[in-house]
Amino acid sequence: MKYDRKRWYLWVVYTLGYVTRYDDILTDVDGDKINYNPHFDRRHNVNIVSSYTFGSDLNWEANFRWNLGSGFPFTQTQGVFEKYLFSDGINTDYTTENGEVGFIYGPLNNGRLPTYHRMDLTLKRKFELSDNSTLEAVVSITNVYNRQNIFYFDRARYKRVDQLPLLPTAGVSLTF
Repeated sequence: MKYDRKRWYLWVVYTLGYVTRYDDILTDVDGDKINYNPHFDRRHNVNIVSSYTFGSDLNWEANFRWNLGSGFPFTQTQGVFEKYLFSDGINTDYTTENGEVGFIYGPLNNGRLPTYHRMDLTLKRKFELSDNSTLEAVVSITNVYNRQNIFYFDRARYKRVDQLPLLPTAGVSLTF
């Protein structure tokens, strides 16, 4: 849905997607070929984008963006074990060697990450310096309500790593 009238612009969209992959190589424990959801399969996605132009010369613009998406698929960890490398081959003393952390994975992309949502705000001001040059100043805030959206899970450290926190930015550009 799109609304564009005078100083207001509003765009709202919902998408529903089912992405599956079959590559003729991957098999399950019984040796059967599998279909799976790739890491970019996002079932539900909602975007709301709005802008409002204001000021006596219409040189101010306020922008709003909100995004909601269902979680992406991921492969869950089923177990952790000590993995020996046998760096000296048959002469390796496995009773004193320290191994690396090894992981046993569950079915490919059978889990789902948590739901994602974020709101961003931007305020712009244009300054007409001459017929051929414009200065534009911008301030924005990404992730206004500081939502902790997962980026990935560090299996080795058993720690969740989140995306951007509340992030204010400012910039200036000159066009001539």
